[in-house]
Formats: sequence, C-alpha cells, structure tokens
Amino acid sequence: METINIANDPSITEILKAHAEWMKGESGEGRCVFDGATLNGMNLTGAVLQGAIIRGTGLLDAELSDAKLGEAIIDCTDFQRALLGRADLAEARISESDFGSSWVVEATWSDAEIRNSVFRKSHLRGARFQGALIESCKFSEANLSAASFHHSRISLCDFSESDLTEAQFVRAQIEGSRFLAANAPDADFSNCRIKACDFARTDLARARFLRADLRGSQFDRTRLREADLREAQLGSVILCRADLTGARFAGAMLFAADLRGADLTGAREITSQQLAQARTDQDTILPNGSRGPYRRYSGAERAVAR
Repeated sequence: METINIANDPSITEILKAHAEWMKGESGEGRCVFDGATLNGMNLTGAVLQGAIIRGTGLLDAELSDAKLGEAIIDCTDFQRALLGRADLAEARISESDFGSSWVVEATWSDAEIRNSVFRKSHLRGARFQGALIESCKFSEANLSAASFHHSRISLCDFSESDLTEAQFVRAQIEGSRFLAANAPDADFSNCRIKACDFARTDLARARFLRADLRGSQFDRTRLREADLREAQLGSVILCRADLTGARFAGAMLFAADLRGADLTGAREITSQQLAQARTDQDTILPNGSRGPYRRYSGAERAVAR
C-alpha cells in the first residue's frame, strides 16, 4: 500500500496545526476529529494528536511511531498492521478498535480505558499498561513479553497462546480471563487478585505469585516449576496434573486445593498441615518423590536433598 506523507497532504497538515492551537488554548475550535476517515497507509510519525477524537476511521498499515495520542477518544477504528512503536496512549479511551498484527512495541497505555478491542498477534513487547482498565479485549497470540500491567484492572480478556515472558502484573486485579497455553515464564503476579481465570496448560515456570489471591481460578496441567507461591491464597484452586516441581509454598493457604495428579517433586517450604488440607490422590507425586495420597506424619512433605 502506498504511504501518504503529511508533507504532501495540506489538509492533514492544517488539521494538525489547528489541533496544536486548540491544545494550547489559543482557539476554542480546531480540535482534531477524524470521523469515518480513510487514512490507510498514512505517515503520521510523531504526530501530536493529544485529546483527538478518532471514530470509525481506517488506519491500516499507517505509520504512527512516536505519535502522541494521550487522552484521545478512539472508537471503532482499524489499526491493523499499523506501526505504533513508542506511541503514547496514556489516559486514552479506546473501544471497539482493532490493533491486530500491529507493531506497538514499548508503547504507553498507562491509565487508559480499553474496551472490546482486539490485539491478536500484536507486538506489544515492553508496553506499559500501568493502572489501565482493560475489559473484554483479545490478546491471543500477542507478544507481551516484558510488558507492565502494574495496578491494572483486567476483566473478561483472552490472553490464550500469548507470550507473557517476564511480564509484570504486580497488584493487578484480573477477573474472568483466559490464559490458555500462554507462555509466561518468569512473569510476576505478586500481590494480584486473580478471580475465575483459566491458566490451563500455561507455562509459568519460575513465575512469582507471592501473596497472590488465586481462589476460583484453575491451573490444570500448568507448568509451575520453581514458581513462588509463598503466602498465596490457593483455597479450592484447581492444580490437577500441574507441574509444581521445586515450587515454594511457605505460608500458602492450601485448604481444599486440588492437587490430584500434580507433581510436587522437590516442592519447598510445604508443611504436613498444608498437604493434609489439600486434595491428593494416587497420581500425586509428593515432595519426597513418593506417590500419594498424602498421609499425615508420613514425612512425604519433606523434599529429598539433592
């Protein structure tokens, strides 16, 4: 698709100039409004669109790297395959928009409100979503490695098969979301409240869940090798067939946690009382390598020293 440059489009240049004056308060009019516009392939690198209104607009394959879109209102807009690297969308209000297969590396979404939008196969490595409200969005197969979601509120979202390597969710509130078969080694969910979420078959090796509340969520066949579950709330959490080898459990609440078929080989800091409160069966591998179900005073909670 041919790229259109701002320099060759006087109308766009005038729109951005008028918007700059509106932002400075020099004019009561001039706010940039793209309503039903077709801007596919347009080069808007570094464009200052703070507080702009973008509705029903096509920005497929557009170049928006380093663009300033903070506090913008973006509705029903198509950004598929657009380049938004390092773009600033802090405090933007975004709904019903499609960022599929877009390049949004290291973009800022802090305190944004993002609803009913699609980020399928998007490249969001290092993106910053601190304090964002994210509802009913699809991040399936997206690259979110090293992304930051500190203090964010996430509900009814789909992260299935996404790459969340080293992603940070510290103190986030996550509800009703799917992480099926996601790749999230070394991710940090410390102090999170994670309610009714599905992490089945997710790779969470070495992930941190320190003091996280996971009640109502399920981790069937999840890889949690050497995960940090200290002081986590795991009451009634489904951990069937999970790989928990070498995981840390100091102070974790395991009442009615489902550990049937789980592999706890070498699990650390787990007590007899914790295991006695959990559900284990003949397919559970206990910390000392023996088969369950766990029997109090059997000593099977003590991992064998290597």
